[in-house]
Amino acid sequence: MAKLDPFRTPDSRARFIAKYDAILSDWPVPFEERDVSTGFGTTHVIVSGPEAAPPLVLLHGAAATAVMWAPVIEALSADHRCYCVDTITEANKSVASRRARGVPDLMTWLTEVFGGLGIDSAKVAGLSYGGWLAANLAVREPKLVERLVLICPAATLAPIVAQFYVRMLASGLLRSPERVRRFIRWLSSTPEVMSHPGPDLIVSSLLCARTVRFEVTPPTVLTDGELRRIGAPTTVVIGDREVIYRTGPRSALDRAEALIPGARTVSIPGANHMLTVDAPTRLAAEVRAALA
Repeated sequence: MAKLDPFRTPDSRARFIAKYDAILSDWPVPFEERDVSTGFGTTHVIVSGPEAAPPLVLLHGAAATAVMWAPVIEALSADHRCYCVDTITEANKSVASRRARGVPDLMTWLTEVFGGLGIDSAKVAGLSYGGWLAANLAVREPKLVERLVLICPAATLAPIVAQFYVRMLASGLLRSPERVRRFIRWLSSTPEVMSHPGPDLIVSSLLCARTVRFEVTPPTVLTDGELRRIGAPTTVVIGDREVIYRTGPRSALDRAEALIPGARTVSIPGANHMLTVDAPTRLAAEVRAALA
């Protein structure tokens, strides 16, 4: 169990959860927290929106948590029952009891989360690492995904630049708050990005969590065949200042258009990777349009 705990120490966990709860205390809409039992441990989920509304499952990015959806949750929960999931392999409120080994285990875990929430199928949106998870779910468990929104998905459509991994690993290994903040600023087009609580929590995650965690499966580029197998109506949203793709944001959108049947693509002007901070109003509008 100790090896599965993403946090460096019990004290670092406590400090991180206190920050998480402080953000959640300002959640802009009524919510409840649920803990879903799975074969890989207990998964924490933030639930918002009308109980009778269609379900929308939201998957967060690496080093982020379910609270990263705070800037857009009011708009999204107006007409959807939103389930913001804390990924079982990340530093958050979920607690792993068994290692998820690769994509098949991650898909089994997500399937069990759906089952624990009583969801037979849902609209699914994921940002960055969450986008990669969502794309894999649409490929491997198509019956669960009614509509799919991929927001700057990690890898998935194009290789990630080496600079991303160098900056992330250096930030964690050196445990330098300023180096972590520089990493966050590199991922955002918002000058005052560090004044937002979500990015500040990512800084805490990179400082409080173990840097090298073999239980985390790195995101990969999906094959042409896998992308062609996505049957759910799909929208891909990427900022035109996105820095993570080796071949640039336009090439990622072009590959989605060429391979995902009927895919709608959106390039958000002036936005980088942290779309919930860089362009929350536009992002919420595009996601709602994709789900309609």
